[in-house]
Amino acid sequence: MEKLKEHYTQLVKTYREVFVAVLNAMQGEINVLNHDKEKIKNYLDNDVEEHIKLQRNLVLERRKNFECGKCGACCRLAISVFSPAVLLEKASRGDKFAKEFISTFSPYENVEEAEKIFPLYIQLLKESGETVYYYYCKKVTEDNLCSVYDNRPSICRDYPDNPIQMLHPTCSFIGWHESIQKIVLTIKAMTEIREHFRKELEKGNL
Repeated sequence: MEKLKEHYTQLVKTYREVFVAVLNAMQGEINVLNHDKEKIKNYLDNDVEEHIKLQRNLVLERRKNFECGKCGACCRLAISVFSPAVLLEKASRGDKFAKEFISTFSPYENVEEAEKIFPLYIQLLKESGETVYYYYCKKVTEDNLCSVYDNRPSICRDYPDNPIQMLHPTCSFIGWHESIQKIVLTIKAMTEIREHFRKELEKGNL
C-alpha cells in the first residue's frame, strides 16, 4: 500500500515539474514570435499539434511491447468519473463511449462491495481525493477469461487506452505506464498550456 501511495505522490510531483518545464519552453517560443498573432496561432495550431502527435505515436508504439497478463482486474473493477445516471444520460445523447461502457459494465451496489475484492486499491483511490464510481463485467469467468472474447467490445480490446489512468498493481501494462509516464505527462501539459495560450491570444494578451 505504501508503495502505491508513494507512486501517486511521485506522479503529482513529476507532473508539476514537467508542467513548469513545458510552460517555460512554450513561453520562450512565443516570445521569439514578438507578438505576431498569426505566427503565434500557427505555432499553437500546427507546431505544437505536430509535436503532440509524435509523442502520442511513441506512446502507442511502446504499448506493443506489452500484452495482457489475464489478471482480471480490469474486468472486475472498471472505474469511471461518471455515475451510472450520468453515463445513461450521455448514452441517450449519442455518446459512443458511454453506450459501450454501460452495455459492458454494471455498477457495484456500493463502494464496500468493490472494496471486498480490491481493498488496497480502493483505499488508494479514496486517498487520491478523486470522486470515482466502480463497475464490473458479468462476462468474466472464474479463471479471469472473457466468456465473449472474440466479440468483446473495443473498450476491452483497446484497454488500457488511457496512459494516465491508475492501473491495478497486478496489471501487466504497468511496465508500459512506467516507460511512457514522462511522455504522457508532457502531452497533457502541452495540451493544457496550449489551451491557455489560445485564450490569451483571443484576449489580445500575447
